[in-house]
Amino acid sequence: MDREFDVVTAGRAVVDLYPAEDGRPPKNVESYRQYLGGSPTNVAVAAARAGLRSAVVTRTGDDLFHDFVVDQLETFGVDTRWVHAVPGRRTTLAVCDLEDPRTPGLTFFRDTPPPEDALDVDELVAAAAASRVLWITASGFATTRSAAAQTAAIAAAHQVFLDLDYRPDFWPSEHALHDRLLPVLSQVDAVIGNLREVAIALGETGTPADLARRLLSRGPRLAVVKQGADGALAATRELLVEQPAFPVRPVNGLGAGDAFGGLLLKGAVAGWPLHETMRCAAAAGAIVTSRRACSAAMPTMTEVAELLESHEQRR
Repeated sequence: MDREFDVVTAGRAVVDLYPAEDGRPPKNVESYRQYLGGSPTNVAVAAARAGLRSAVVTRTGDDLFHDFVVDQLETFGVDTRWVHAVPGRRTTLAVCDLEDPRTPGLTFFRDTPPPEDALDVDELVAAAAASRVLWITASGFATTRSAAAQTAAIAAAHQVFLDLDYRPDFWPSEHALHDRLLPVLSQVDAVIGNLREVAIALGETGTPADLARRLLSRGPRLAVVKQGADGALAATRELLVEQPAFPVRPVNGLGAGDAFGGLLLKGAVAGWPLHETMRCAAAAGAIVTSRRACSAAMPTMTEVAELLESHEQRR
């Protein structure tokens, strides 16, 4: 069955405010630049930049930032039919601390509940059914209403990727995230997270390979454990792939995981071998780490190929 979209992502869209100067503590920052942000929204942009038919299901506040979000998405080639403003809510702002680009800080300014809590169940189900892959995040399960919409969408989707995307600001505790997500693991096709996120979701620790296997035992067909500068590991029931990170000078590491996710989706839709998918995903993450923004930094496939070629020439 042909579907209108290759990828639909669901969840938050935010406005990122990043310092315009490098290496300054927040008290000394003189100016900020605004960018489109929000992890699932960034993934939709990354997928579109990689050549996929991409859409996002999200909500903004009914404020001056709504048009900015829509305009940016359209500029990046992401379908915006499911992007709506919620009366009485404000668009979430994410202010970044880039004093140390290797460990950037992020502070959210958002309503309770946030705009994306108002996602419509029927709309999300229709979007999921129209796509080859539905990308959802753990943050989408942080409220009861949003969790119900995500669960309904899972049932309608052809294939589901779950990004563990743990944001402490969104949860009362790690235990709350664990309780809400553990039953979800058996309902999705792929799970992606860093070491800490996977350990929280499973409620146990271990090596990346151990954690990937334990994720697979819960039901997914693919488990990906990200390790930052140490690379990433991907596992299926038949295969384990360890992918080193590509060295770059870090400017802002916040969007690297979203770029990685966009290329995971590209590989899944294109039917690439897992090792090729992981190699391209790691390259995309490295490129974004070397740039200031998140969504605006997402690479094209030409840029990914150029980084891989230059890496081979240096070997």
